[in-house]
Amino acid sequence: MTDIIFSFDTEDFTSSRAADGILYEANLFREEGVKGCFCVVGLLAKQLKEWGRQDVIDALSHHEIGTHTYGHTLHPMINEYTDIENFEEAEAELIKQETLGVEYIKEVLGVDRVWAACPPGNQKSYVAMYGYHKMGIPIYADTFCDTEWGTGAYYCNIFHAYYAFGIEWFLRDATDEQIKEKLDELAKRERAVIYTHPNMIIKADFWDAINYHKENLVPFGEWVEAPDLDEEITKTVLNNMRKLIRMIKSDSRFRIITYSELAAELEKEGERVVKVSDVPQLYEQLNERLFPVQSPLSLSLCDMVLACRDFLLGKEEHLCGDVYGFLDKPYGVSEKITLSKADIISACEQIKDGEFLPARLKAGEQYIGVTDWLYASLEVILGKDTVEVLPKEQLPSLDCMPEVRDSDFKGTWQHSDSFEDKYLSDRLRYQSYTMRFRKESRKI
Repeated sequence: MTDIIFSFDTEDFTSSRAADGILYEANLFREEGVKGCFCVVGLLAKQLKEWGRQDVIDALSHHEIGTHTYGHTLHPMINEYTDIENFEEAEAELIKQETLGVEYIKEVLGVDRVWAACPPGNQKSYVAMYGYHKMGIPIYADTFCDTEWGTGAYYCNIFHAYYAFGIEWFLRDATDEQIKEKLDELAKRERAVIYTHPNMIIKADFWDAINYHKENLVPFGEWVEAPDLDEEITKTVLNNMRKLIRMIKSDSRFRIITYSELAAELEKEGERVVKVSDVPQLYEQLNERLFPVQSPLSLSLCDMVLACRDFLLGKEEHLCGDVYGFLDKPYGVSEKITLSKADIISACEQIKDGEFLPARLKAGEQYIGVTDWLYASLEVILGKDTVEVLPKEQLPSLDCMPEVRDSDFKGTWQHSDSFEDKYLSDRLRYQSYTMRFRKESRKI
């Protein structure tokens, strides 16, 4: 069965008229008995109050609420201000801004919690992923960090759900047969997030393309309003939206859930405890490929590194917690070297809980990579007193997440011309050591 989540990028803070799209879609879904998640820009929540749009606020009260960032495309955007070398500084600014946005959402919409964080456009900052997790948000939506069939993945400590199908343009002229064909495609996935932008059933163009393309083109509050869409198109989209909902509800291949329900399922997984007795199975799987495992439990490569450290220090179990990848390109040996058990144990103190992994480790008198150390440590735990370290890849394959593998943000979307992407794309890939998949998901 495929889980369906309806997610709404609720963003246009430049037009009270555009907010009618929120009203129409929130009421339509309520009439059909379906709860969606409206991911609201913090500044839009603030504007709804200032515009006196209590009708929109009331309509949203029947749905789940997420965040679509504090300011969406207001410059500097998340990618722009987090593309710096100092992670702590970038994260502190991210949490400061995003907490303010969430406070606006909670105050205006009267909710206690936001269930998902949805980044605008392609602003997939690794800093935001870590930051939202620290803010207590369980789901990162519209992500690069998911498989093509919607397995979902943990990456940078937060669970990711890919946007599978955008409907506002599709529904402008979709036939019943085309909708059925699309549902056949979605039924092949484990999860499908169906998304829409409520403003785009009212407006003919995106608000930010007019006001925030590469820079803040107008002073705040003096916005140029996007032109209205033909009312007949709006009616057609809403009629087809209702038809789509009814077709999904009547199809036994689908189950409609919310982000909060997904979060509740994730919480049921409970604690993950790695035991020394798991080491033979882990060693066998890692010798097949350097990749997170799903058996005997869901583990990232970071989890395995921290567990091996604990085992070498005499512990019998490791309780998994938050993990952090690399900030710099990981080092690896370029030729075969031989190390003793004592050399491998000596590196343990360099691997610390709650910190990013070091780019390299000193084992005895030699420098080796973390991946080099992981394989060697497993052999030591299995009884070897001397190990040979051979050159190997230091990061797992990201072929299952091609957008992460090929990420290059510079010159894309609404990013300013001065934005360099000096750190974000590379560091997003370096966090692949934190990647893991749910135990019950299909084989990755």
